[in-house]
Amino acid sequence: MELILFVFSVVGMTLIVVDGSILQWFRNLVKLTASKINVPSLGTIVDCYLCSGTWCGFLMGFVWISSDPLKIFACGCAGAFLANAAALMLNWIESATMVNLPDNSNNEQS
Repeated sequence: MELILFVFSVVGMTLIVVDGSILQWFRNLVKLTASKINVPSLGTIVDCYLCSGTWCGFLMGFVWISSDPLKIFACGCAGAFLANAAALMLNWIESATMVNLPDNSNNEQS
């Protein structure tokens, strides 16, 4: 049961951090702080599914799986994979439903 909760909590939390309008203020704060400390690339952590998924995996690994540092690290790696895979799958589903172009391969042009 903990594994299922881990998977869904990592994916859900990452999607909320990266795409959720409810945490836009958090993304803005992270980017502003990163630019103030002169490390603007640090601000990209909230725009990246792999990066956010890693940190969400660390947190949810500690909450649901174990307090063992090696297991938490493994959960971070798993979180990165899960979050990125979920984002790719959702983008693929969305792209398949957005536009259906007609097949013009049978039409001859003169």
